[in-house]
This record gives sequence, C-alpha cells and structure tokens, in this order.
Amino acid sequence: MNKNQHSEDDAKGVDRMLSRFGPVPHRDPNRRPPGPTPGADIRRPRPGPRRVAVPADQVAERSRQPSPLFETPQDEVFATPEVPVATQIVDVPDWSNTVYSDPQSREPVEVIDRRDWVRVPRRTGGTVRFLMVACVVGVIGIFVFGRVTTWFNDQIDPPGEPGELVEFAIPSGATANDVTQDLFSQEIIANPTLFRYWLSDNFEGDFLAGDYTCLRENMSFDEALNCLDGEGPLPPSFFSITIPEGLRLDEILEVLNRENPAFVESDLERDLQATLVSVGLEGVPDAPLPGSPDPTGSGKEGLLFPATYQIDEKKEGDTLDILRRMADTMELKFQEALDDTGRSPIIDELGLTDYQVLTIASLIEEEYRVPGDQGKIARVIYNRLLNGWSLGIDATSCYAAQKSCADLTTADLESDSPWNTRDLQNTSLPPTPIAAPGEGSIRAALNPEEGAWMFYVLTEEDGSHTFAVTDAEFNAAKQVCQARGFC
Repeated sequence: MNKNQHSEDDAKGVDRMLSRFGPVPHRDPNRRPPGPTPGADIRRPRPGPRRVAVPADQVAERSRQPSPLFETPQDEVFATPEVPVATQIVDVPDWSNTVYSDPQSREPVEVIDRRDWVRVPRRTGGTVRFLMVACVVGVIGIFVFGRVTTWFNDQIDPPGEPGELVEFAIPSGATANDVTQDLFSQEIIANPTLFRYWLSDNFEGDFLAGDYTCLRENMSFDEALNCLDGEGPLPPSFFSITIPEGLRLDEILEVLNRENPAFVESDLERDLQATLVSVGLEGVPDAPLPGSPDPTGSGKEGLLFPATYQIDEKKEGDTLDILRRMADTMELKFQEALDDTGRSPIIDELGLTDYQVLTIASLIEEEYRVPGDQGKIARVIYNRLLNGWSLGIDATSCYAAQKSCADLTTADLESDSPWNTRDLQNTSLPPTPIAAPGEGSIRAALNPEEGAWMFYVLTEEDGSHTFAVTDAEFNAAKQVCQARGFC
C-alpha cells in the first residue's frame, strides 16, 4: 500500500468520525491531502481575499461549483504553469472554511473543521473514581457517627461535675414519666426522652414517693438512678390520730382538732361538703336529708371509718386529705366484709340497700358492749323490722335529741323525729347512721347470727346482754337489769 492510499484511508476515517456531528461536505477526489509538499518551503497563506490568476474557461466553472470545505496550499498554486493560457484576474473570496447550505441559493455557511479536534482520554478509570467517592463517603460517615456518638454520650453523662443539690419530691401515685419530666425541669438530667428509653433497659418497678436529698443538677443517668432507687427517699415523719368507734360526726371533728390543732374545725366542716368526701355505697343520699340532727349539716354522718391514721407532718393541715382517707377506708372495709361474709338473705328479703345496712351497723355499734353480742343484736334488729315492730333503741333517741343518753327526758323519748325509734309509731330504720360503725359491727350487720330473738337486755357486769324471744323472758331479764342497776 502506497502513501496516497494511506492518506485516502485516513481522510475516510476522519469523515466517518465527523459524520456524528452532522453531514460531511462533498470531498474533491483530486484534492491533495492537507499539509505542505515534503521538501517545499511553503507557508500557509493568511486568511482573507486574495488575487488568483484563473483561466477564463474555469471562471464560469468555479462559479457553478462550491469551494472545497477545507482549503489547503496546493502545489499548482505556487508552481509556474507550463503552458501559458489566457487568464483573467478575478477576486476569489476565502471560502476555505465555508460550505454552501443550499447549492441553489449559494449562501455560504461556516463549517468548523473538526478533523483537527483531538479527544482527550480521561485521566482516571471507573475503579479509581469509585474508590475516591467511597473514601469521601466513609470520611463523612465517620465524622457524623463520631458527632452523634459524642452527643449521645453527653446526654447520658453530661460533661463536667454535678451542680448544686436539688430539693426533689415524688408525690404519691406519680408515674415514671412524671418523675422523668420533673427531673428534666429541675435540670437534673439533660434529656428526658433518652432517660425514658434508658430506664426501660436499666430499671423495673416504680419509684418510691417521698423527699430525696441526693439529687444534683447535671447528673448522669446512672447517678440519678442510684439516688432514686439506691439511696431512696428520706423516711417520712408521721404522727398518729386514733378515731374511736361509735363517735358521731361532730365528735370525730373534735378529736381531729384536739389531736392535731392544725386541723381547724371550721376547715373540716367546710371540706365535708366536698363531693370527693363520699362513700360509693348503694343508697347513699346525694345531699343532706331535711331535718337531720347532724349539726355539721353535711349528710356525711356514719361515712367516716373509725381507725388509727398516720398523718404526714407535711400534710398536718390538709383537712380534705384526712377526710377523704377516712371515707375511702369506710368504703374499703364495707366491701371487704361483703366479700368475706356475703349478704344475709334477710337483707334481700327486707329490700335494704348497702347504706341501710351501714345504718344497722351504726345501731349495733351503739348497743353492744362485748363482741359476742354483735351478731345477736343484729338478728334482733332484723327480726323486729321483719315483724313491723318499733326498734325501741335508746341510742336513736339520744341522736335525735343530740344529747347524751344520761340526759334524755320523757319528751325526747316521745319525739316524732324519724331518727327516734322509741316512738312506737316509727317502725323503720333511722334515715341515716347515728354514729361511725367499726368493722365488727359492719360484718355483724351483713351476716347476723341465726335466732328468733326479739329482745335484748343488759344484765351482766362485763356488758353482756340477755336475749329473749317472748315477753315473759324479756320481763325476767329486765328485772335482773334493774336489780343490778343497769336499767
């Protein structure tokens, strides 16, 4: 293969490459390859119009054909023609870098010779680029992970030493979420959300209510938990108040005030009106009953359970708290007794409510002297109600008159008050309890002993009663009572 063939092949290759950028102009097959002829001292002519001697017979021909796409120096231009011919001097524009967009219109369009372009290969391959990107992502990930880890550790264990002591108290019934929020609000821990999740893995149970003196500002989670669950709260300071069984409501208020002067009687009477001080038993009136002998006017007679109560020194003046606790205890004890002993069939036979059973318990509380008599006294009350008899209990007359039983008069015994069961016309229970019954009387009222007794009379020195079925038995027992000075 000669040199000319190489040049033609190179030109065809360039044309194929340029075809990707648009149509390739027609190439003159007689055109010499670009570049100067070897050995010739040739310089590329300057761009712009030049004067060329063209034979006259070629002028018309050139006007019909477009100029070559790429003008390069030709040997014929610089060589002396061997045969003189008639010439005509014409101005030929420099169309070396132009081509006609439309052969008919002869309007030149500039075309860039892309055969002189060189594709520069990429300096890096795909593997290298991947490794570079992976390194950058890895560095960023390590940086972000480090910052997140540092932040997380600073929330669990804040930098620096713990600060000042904080007076911290957990109220009764507070949940773990309540405690967590209080810790955060007092700046003891840095992050309540993380502390909740941390507690789920490190602590089970509930925190004890009370006062804590081991907590400081800016503590770690471990330090705070060691205080709350390890050292725990300070031992509470309490004092006791004992409410005897069988007291009327106004007498209970007097005992509370006497045992703890911070319980002011006016405050106690005021707080008795609160709806929170109530017993959730069937039949409890929604409001005080008209004509009630209760001097407090609260309608809460018999609803406060007599027992010994521990009073927190911090709540020594909280009258509503002690009253609510006593009412809740009454409901609790009644329900426990009901669960243990059940309800006697005679209660359903008479159609009595829980509140009326509590009223019977208050009558038993006022009448018995020894525990063995409670169930029998309960049976006498139920038998009299079942037979339509007046109960004839002196304690009801005392309550109706708001007097001591030692001070009763004949007028008091004959009073038509619905609370006075000595009135022979009154064959019902008093509308409300007449005192605060204890647990033994409540159980006796729910489950009385079996028997046909209709009377009981105090006959013994230890306070025991004699129980009778007939009038004759009753009169005999009454003579014993009078002989011993009990009646």
